[in-house]
Amino acid sequence: MEFREYRNSRDLAWRVLINEGVTELPVRVVKLCEGMGIRVRYGDPGEYGDGRSAILGGEPWIFVSDQCAVPRQRFTVAHELGHILLGHTGRYRLVNREPDPKDDPIEQAANVFASRLLAPACVLWALDARTPEQIAELCQISYKAAVVRAERMAELYQRGRFLTSPLERLVYQQFLPFIQSKRS
Repeated sequence: MEFREYRNSRDLAWRVLINEGVTELPVRVVKLCEGMGIRVRYGDPGEYGDGRSAILGGEPWIFVSDQCAVPRQRFTVAHELGHILLGHTGRYRLVNREPDPKDDPIEQAANVFASRLLAPACVLWALDARTPEQIAELCQISYKAAVVRAERMAELYQRGRFLTSPLERLVYQQFLPFIQSKRS
């Protein structure tokens, strides 16, 4: 994935957190979608695996498998929200499953969006959440998604890359009361 696409997905996740007034983890992703006018339905998505997004009657919809564990469902909803907001829905054949670095750029972009929405780096950093177990519990995401996020966080810790963007600083400020409540 090119850095420009990565940055676009990451920044979009930050903008959603800011614009929708999200202030704590775990992000209530279904409520977030509904507040944005996106309907979420659970059931058997059939050939689409864990989930899919679609524009039906001019309205965005997310369909999620009710056969998956709740943490997986949460990531799937965020992933499909990413597809909708990034303009992928209806333009590409989308495949939703656990994140994989070998995914095509469209899937990678939706995964970046989902992981940054559900597990913002500045909040994890402020709470010193480093391990997959800590991240999975705090963010209520699957262990596999938390492993991928922990690997990226390790890179950020190594490079000292936190609060470098004005958007990220706004996310941090918005989450500060939550961060302080978790520290005490």
